[in-house]
Amino acid sequence: MNEQKAIRLCLKDRDPIGFEYLVQKYREKAFYHAISWLNNHEDALDACQESFTRAFGAITRVRELKRFYPWFYVILRNCCMNILADRSKNTKINYGLSQDHETADTGKDDNALSHIESSEDNRNIHELLQILKPEFKEILILKYFNDMNYDEIGTLLGIPRGTVMSRLYHARKAFHDVYIKKCKEV
Repeated sequence: MNEQKAIRLCLKDRDPIGFEYLVQKYREKAFYHAISWLNNHEDALDACQESFTRAFGAITRVRELKRFYPWFYVILRNCCMNILADRSKNTKINYGLSQDHETADTGKDDNALSHIESSEDNRNIHELLQILKPEFKEILILKYFNDMNYDEIGTLLGIPRGTVMSRLYHARKAFHDVYIKKCKEV
């Protein structure tokens, strides 16, 4: 079986065998995306399970589907965002940067992500990513941890290439500001 045949089986007959093929094909990728969002193994597993369950229920309402994962990713992202929102309510953690936060333009391309080498720095990176707005965190993870190009990110998020480039620019800048602030604290 291939993805197109599995999708046809799901769309036409809500065939669980077709859907099981899609789950097997994408469960690992979904888990890695979920854990990069949630930074918690159990929450990531819960998000994946919930997302695949929602997708199975929703797939018969879809008229046409060429590729499963970009459609599914929207469900997964929403599920992860809900978990983050619940966490925020329960623990009063603020995952976003202040909207009125102004960043100084240094005039240099000081991409802090390109300077990460040690495992301690990698742990720090994940901590800093938790501080960013979800859309900034998401685009940085897709670009630098999943090694996706602009077109792949645009397809996955359903946004134009120019929006990907703009969002990535602002995400890098926000990350840089958080990184510099953290360095000054140490």
